[in-house]
Amino acid sequence: MGARSRRGRNWFGAAVLIAVGVIGLAANFDLVSREYLDQLWKLWPVIPLVIGLAILTRPWRAGDDQKDAGGQ
Repeated sequence: MGARSRRGRNWFGAAVLIAVGVIGLAANFDLVSREYLDQLWKLWPVIPLVIGLAILTRPWRAGDDQKDAGGQ
């Protein structure tokens, strides 16, 4: 697997971490109300759903399963 495809997979995780950090900083500096964060917290189950859908809908190529199993 090339470096380009690894970078493409990792952008989503990085974007989620950055978003969580920005929201946390905004809450610490009172730029976002605590009530809003409480409402946002109720939507946390959406995160694993989106991750699962992203995994299911990513493009599949016919040799990827052999590479994952150790074959070439």
